[in-house]
Amino acid sequence: MTDILTVVDTLCKTPRVGWLQRGVTDAETVCAHSLLVTLLAGEIAARLNTEGVDINMAEVLAVAAVHDLAEAVLGHPGREVRDRLRWEELEEEVFKREFPHLAEFFRWYRYETNTVGRIVAFADKLATLIRACRYSQLGYPTEDLARSLYKKLMAYDDFAHILDYYVSKYCRGLS
Repeated sequence: MTDILTVVDTLCKTPRVGWLQRGVTDAETVCAHSLLVTLLAGEIAARLNTEGVDINMAEVLAVAAVHDLAEAVLGHPGREVRDRLRWEELEEEVFKREFPHLAEFFRWYRYETNTVGRIVAFADKLATLIRACRYSQLGYPTEDLARSLYKKLMAYDDFAHILDYYVSKYCRGLS
């Protein structure tokens, strides 16, 4: 599976199962989610840099771009499946085997071991929140997920002002 074209094609054809389970007919793919995470992480890093926090933009973009690569091998199972498996360990095993040169970036994200990983983990949850709000606006039953994600994101108290900005832009009435 180390053929990068196959990886990209697989991710761009793999829907995020949770949206399908909620009845979303044209569900976001893993590829679309990863791109949204990457753009959000870049915006967040740029904003933090203007606020005086020294963030390596290239590292943020790289970690965000690859954070879901393991799903090209593992697929994108729903939350129930992930909760029953050792999902984090499986993803790390895939990274070590298929993408060893990127495994450290994955660990930064998964375990939030540094500011770069923390930004990408925040952006990952934020991207899902924004998508849940969009799907809710389209009439899909995603309000409960949006509220749950919002509560999780509030734990990133150092990013509260960033969360407020995106919630006001994409999730009116949530906060």
